Amino acid sequence: MSEHEFVIGDRVICDPAQTPPRLHGVVYVIDRFGPVNAILSRPDGGQGLRIHPSALLPAPAAGTAVVTNVPLPPPPLDLGSVVTVASPRWTGGTDLHVVLADHGDTVKLVRLGGNGGRYWPKVPRAWLTPVAADALSAAVAPRTGTAR
Repeated sequence: MSEHEFVIGDRVICDPAQTPPRLHGVVYVIDRFGPVNAILSRPDGGQGLRIHPSALLPAPAAGTAVVTNVPLPPPPLDLGSVVTVASPRWTGGTDLHVVLADHGDTVKLVRLGGNGGRYWPKVPRAWLTPVAADALSAAVAPRTGTAR
């Protein structure tokens, strides 16, 4: 859940850690709330946006420049890397997941051990935390009878 409680009419910007660069630094106004997403419009008449409220931040005061600090992109993940996923919007459970493809800002994931052929095709890279290989080996060793 977002730490900010927004109401209709609030000025907001998109969180740079959770949204693509094309949305950074643009000020929106909340028009209404749908069942899941906030419906936003631009005060200057540009294209509006539907986005989950957890990906929004309060906009700076009117008349001040919008400055966003965009974090450096994380290093690419190796295919087969084991990761955990954390986000208020993540619905895939707390299990470990395996990276099938890394597309830069998004990755393709499958649950470790399989999930009936299902996978998540576009999980934001910012939601992932890689699991250290030595920690993973130590966790698996008692079950397989092998030690490294």
